[in-house]
Amino acid sequence: MLRAPSPRIPSPRLAETTVREPESGWWSALPESEPPLAWVGSVTIAVVGEAETRWGTGAVVARLAELAATDELVIVYGAQHWPGPGARSVVAGLRGHLPRHDVVAVPAPGYRGSAALAPLVEGGSLPVVTVPDPFVHDVTAELASGLGADRVVRFRRTVEGVEMHQVWSRAAFSLS
Repeated sequence: MLRAPSPRIPSPRLAETTVREPESGWWSALPESEPPLAWVGSVTIAVVGEAETRWGTGAVVARLAELAATDELVIVYGAQHWPGPGARSVVAGLRGHLPRHDVVAVPAPGYRGSAALAPLVEGGSLPVVTVPDPFVHDVTAELASGLGADRVVRFRRTVEGVEMHQVWSRAAFSLS
């Protein structure tokens, strides 16, 4: 005797609506009561992978320090091998280049979302969030959305040095 399949009950995690930026329709989907966190200055999320720091962090750190001098900066470091020894080198290098900045290492187990990082950024800190490589895109999208970032950039190591590529910009998606 064949039985009708029982209806699937969605798990609470799947039933939630997750809105991440950069995704289309973000502005119209954002509830009026929960605007993104924002502050004065340009907020940039910089994505750096372990491959860019494997053969020396100097060029990467120098470019990140230049960016930190002009923008509110949050770095997402994708570690191929946990816990990411390259991330420690980036943090140490940034502390050397930016002695007046409070460079804060935030390992994935301590990462609690954009709401937890907002006070750090508002207070002038430079968080370096280290996550395993498979989670880089999700964490970057959540931070861009939750912090109201102006742009997302990606660093790539080349034969000539380090290149910064803009991945996403709020201006490109403005409704005006």
